[in-house]
Amino acid sequence: MAKKRLEDIVVLLPGATGSVLQKDGRDIWGVSGQALWGGLTSFGHSLDSLRLPFDDPEIDDLGDGIRATRLIPDVTFIPGLVKIDGYTETARLITDNFEVTRGSIEGEKAANFFEFPYDWRRDCRAPARQLKQLIDRKLPQWRQHSGVKDAKIIFLAHSMGGLVARYYLEVLEGWRDCKALITFGTPYRGSVEAVGFLSNGYKQLFLDLTEVVRSFTSVYQLLPIYEMLHVGDAYRRVAETDDIPGIERTRAEQALAFHRAIEAAVNEHRRESEYLDHGYKILPILGTRQPTIQSARLADGRLTTSRVLPEWIDSRLSDGDGVVPRLSAIPIEMSEEYRDTYFPERHGSLQRNEEIIKDIRGRLEQMQVRGLSWVRGPEVSRKAEERPAISLDLDDLYITGEAVEMHAQLVNASNAVGPLIARIEAVGGAPVAAVKQEFREDERGWVLKVEGLPPGLYRVTVRTAKAGPSAPKAVHDLFGIANRA
Repeated sequence: MAKKRLEDIVVLLPGATGSVLQKDGRDIWGVSGQALWGGLTSFGHSLDSLRLPFDDPEIDDLGDGIRATRLIPDVTFIPGLVKIDGYTETARLITDNFEVTRGSIEGEKAANFFEFPYDWRRDCRAPARQLKQLIDRKLPQWRQHSGVKDAKIIFLAHSMGGLVARYYLEVLEGWRDCKALITFGTPYRGSVEAVGFLSNGYKQLFLDLTEVVRSFTSVYQLLPIYEMLHVGDAYRRVAETDDIPGIERTRAEQALAFHRAIEAAVNEHRRESEYLDHGYKILPILGTRQPTIQSARLADGRLTTSRVLPEWIDSRLSDGDGVVPRLSAIPIEMSEEYRDTYFPERHGSLQRNEEIIKDIRGRLEQMQVRGLSWVRGPEVSRKAEERPAISLDLDDLYITGEAVEMHAQLVNASNAVGPLIARIEAVGGAPVAAVKQEFREDERGWVLKVEGLPPGLYRVTVRTAKAGPSAPKAVHDLFGIANRA
């Protein structure tokens, strides 16, 4: 198939941990896939150097020698902390289907496809400022080079990358130069997982990153901005609650102010006819049907997280992508516009899901058609809400000799499409043959126990044995197996 001409500029923004960080010319974050997994026992000391000494969003260089150099192409996996199945497929969405000129954020040549690495430890306002600097340089250059005087920016943003883009678009007034913001699992209203990381710390076997994670401004900016913390007989916002172990209230308040600044800018802009008629369109891609942490409880000086939705929220919002609750992946101003797109996929794989890639490719092609007055996503229909799906649940980390146990549910699909089949493959080139095994059905749904896998990092794909229009699409996830200490 011939490639389509792309007249606009596409900028790909990764999520938290999705950029390689270097110090003194050496990667201290970015050894990906199997290499990272194999070196975790010794890598912890290197990760200690990621601790933020201080953070000021108005300063480009913090003086700690750390800089973001490129996107992580394949798997990033720290059990219990982060799972991202890379950005290679997202980039190929552009390079394989469109005529583009790849550019470097530090290069001088005119280009219309950029990957935007950023220091994901920092206040999101810092990379947003850097994004503005990039676009202020590159967009006029591209318009002159291409002859497309009305060329604009299209953002593809995974997870926290969407928050960076939103601050640039709304608070830094970048909306005039943007055509569309496409987000994959962006936590517009925060993620409850961040509460657990900050309060209870991060410890997995041989790795303790508690104080490192607590130093990151960005993790505070991932805190939920709505009332999801159960204290006594009421639900509260994290930023409005004292004495949460491990969480500094002042920093939580500053993080909430970051979100409120975006919200205030949106409300102000929506009073402007130019913004309403010619502003950018947001196309949120939501992961659904996956078990997701929805609330937390503070009692006796201890915080615990739960998959139970706060009582005041509609129970139909009780799922998500395994990291970001469904309700959070919808921008506040779009709460009643119903232009979100739902896929039953897990957070770290949204940006490489084959069906999502096809969907976005079609949207990008349509955006290049001049004369359309409105680029928008489809309204949520009854058919979309009743799409068959697979809900998958498994741990991040297992110990050698321990069975890998997975649980799954069929949603809006009959068991006639079953049984469920898992394909397990090693990630990172390890010489382990792919394994296919069949789930068995019990009173809880579908369950599979896999034994005998050697230590390493694995990708699992779960699909139904029978294909067809009534069968759900496959769902994907990552897990690791570690040697006993």
